[in-house]
Amino acid sequence: MKDTSANRSASSQTLVLKETDGGAIRIRKTKLLIISGPLQGQEFVINKEVFSIGSGKQNDLTLADSTISKRHCEITVDEAGYQIRDLESTNGTLVQGVKVSAAFLNPGAEFQLGKTRVIFCPLQESRDIPLSRNESFGAMIGRSVAMRRIFHLAETYAPTDATVMITGETGTGKEILAAELHKHSQRANKPYIVIDCASISKDLIESELFGHVKGAFTGANADRQGAFEHADGGTVFLDEIGDLKPELQPKLLRVLENREIRRVGDNRVRKINVRIICATNRKLGQEVNAGRFREDLYYRLSVVQIELPPLRRRKEDLPLLAKRFLCDLHGADAMSQVARFDETMDLLKRHDWPGNVRELRNLIEVAFYASSRPVDLSAFLGLGRFLPCLEEEADGSAVSADRPFKDAKDDLIEDFERKYLEDLLRRHEGNISRSAREAGIERAYLQRLIRKYDLK
Repeated sequence: MKDTSANRSASSQTLVLKETDGGAIRIRKTKLLIISGPLQGQEFVINKEVFSIGSGKQNDLTLADSTISKRHCEITVDEAGYQIRDLESTNGTLVQGVKVSAAFLNPGAEFQLGKTRVIFCPLQESRDIPLSRNESFGAMIGRSVAMRRIFHLAETYAPTDATVMITGETGTGKEILAAELHKHSQRANKPYIVIDCASISKDLIESELFGHVKGAFTGANADRQGAFEHADGGTVFLDEIGDLKPELQPKLLRVLENREIRRVGDNRVRKINVRIICATNRKLGQEVNAGRFREDLYYRLSVVQIELPPLRRRKEDLPLLAKRFLCDLHGADAMSQVARFDETMDLLKRHDWPGNVRELRNLIEVAFYASSRPVDLSAFLGLGRFLPCLEEEADGSAVSADRPFKDAKDDLIEDFERKYLEDLLRRHEGNISRSAREAGIERAYLQRLIRKYDLK
């Protein structure tokens, strides 16, 4: 299956007209013409930035076709144009006869979902996608079109009680955005409770969310409030919501629908007043198709969807981010200690940043600890994915040129890796999932590093 999302053609770019003086991106409107299947001959205008297609009734376009998955695919629109993304459907999504995971749609492109064939047709009319005029939203910064679109959504929905689903790759800043949405809301002076659905054990998470009464289970020696009661009047942030156990999903749905909870072991129903924000790096549409996540819960949680872009899609923000991290981590004069800053930024823009903004921050911190002055950030490219924010500075004077560069660098990297892993595992009491998530790396990769250094 191909992913051609990085290869947008000139034709797809013609659908993006320009950035307006009023702070918006002007996009040509488009429609979908069904040329085969149950709705043959019908037309549907794409009127949303995320337009879902599938056999489920809550999609923007519902196709009663037995060969189409509940949430089969979605069409998104942004400053890059229109893109179709398959949601791990059973029979796949074909564009111009080729099965794809993601692809930009050119004018006149044909795509097929099951037995249904569709033509993508641009219209003469246009519509505006509003952007923020600001280059920040609280602790989040960026002047790229992608981030100014995020800031507009955040500014619009933060003051409301709308349930928000934040998606994006690991390291893009989902936790930061969630906290800023709370800080900019009318609930800002009320509790903000964070629950990591992936790190709490299956046996404890129900109690963590809903509380329990004395005697509800072994060890329940007293009544205890859960996150929703603690946050009454404020906000609950459910991180890694895609990891929520199936048996708890109906109970969370009840909270969303009725704003009430029942403690473990209790018959009493308690009313709550909370706003819910959640985040995940999983594709929940795919989880719905696989039967691991309830479709009705998905739609309840996705009243507002904000997808944070990976750093590779907002590389124009690199200098701004680097300057912020340099000042935050190393003081106002840190810029003067960096060698050839502008040239270094050009080099950093060639990197794909799989660890995203977190990788950049880690790189900057590690480079300052490990280098003599002036600091050459580019020498540490790629290390930020797994090197830590160290608690103790390395002595720059200990770096010597009495042996080959590669040997010296390899030893330094190994020393950093070992110290990092020891500290990371200690802080998370050996929990691999939590450790990997904080480090911004895959669990399997962390396990390989642990074996490499014989850490228990």
